[in-house]
Amino acid sequence: MSSSKNTSLILVVSMAACIVALEEEEKRQRPKYWVSPYLQERALKGRYASDTPSMFFENFHMPQKSFNTLFGMVEQYLIPKRNTRPDAIPIKAKLAIVLEFLASGDLQRHIGSTYRISKQHFGVILLQVSFAIWTALRDEFPKWTTGNMLMWVKGFEDEWNFPNCIGAVDGKHVAIKGPPNSGSLFYNYKGFHSIVLMAICNAHYRFTYIDVGAFGSEGDMNAFSHSDLGKQLLLDQLPFPEDNVINGHRTPYYIVGDDA
Repeated sequence: MSSSKNTSLILVVSMAACIVALEEEEKRQRPKYWVSPYLQERALKGRYASDTPSMFFENFHMPQKSFNTLFGMVEQYLIPKRNTRPDAIPIKAKLAIVLEFLASGDLQRHIGSTYRISKQHFGVILLQVSFAIWTALRDEFPKWTTGNMLMWVKGFEDEWNFPNCIGAVDGKHVAIKGPPNSGSLFYNYKGFHSIVLMAICNAHYRFTYIDVGAFGSEGDMNAFSHSDLGKQLLLDQLPFPEDNVINGHRTPYYIVGDDA
């Protein structure tokens, strides 16, 4: 009987020790706070709260007036359905974060730290704001009509003394993390993985056409040739104006680009 009592006592003590050990382990693993104090101070010490107006253009590549205009266009797409967090990131700050990331090409973790935003939240914000910008601006690109082309030509002729020029085209490699099992498809000649942004702008620096998504390995020439605009141009399906006479010579209208 004594042996049975001793066994029971040992079991009780062992179970108690296990419970105490589990509680101690839970205490060690449980975070002391839901949000890091460093991140909680974003409203007072983050970049958006402390930036000076003189640095605004340098950081965002646009004046405050343009920023506010853009914010007015995207705000409706960024308003959360519900917001119960007192430390929620302001919508304007979200737009500023993404614009600075796009303008500078800096690392997400570096820009996130200056705004006191976690790297996980930064990725979510980047997707939200990028989609909002695309939604708000998708109808802003003018149609490729003969009338529009003549208007763009006049801008180049008046401001740059460059007659018959409809626009300037170039490509930009946007760095990405190489997708799984993609091989060298996205690996470009500069030595990193990318997709190609192909764009045309007029004399007033307004984009008149963009194409995004060509593989980095394609380069500017192939990216342009495979785009919808490139295909139409090569098949002579764009509504180009009739050739103009310059200094007594019949001269076609054209898009200017580099040797790529």
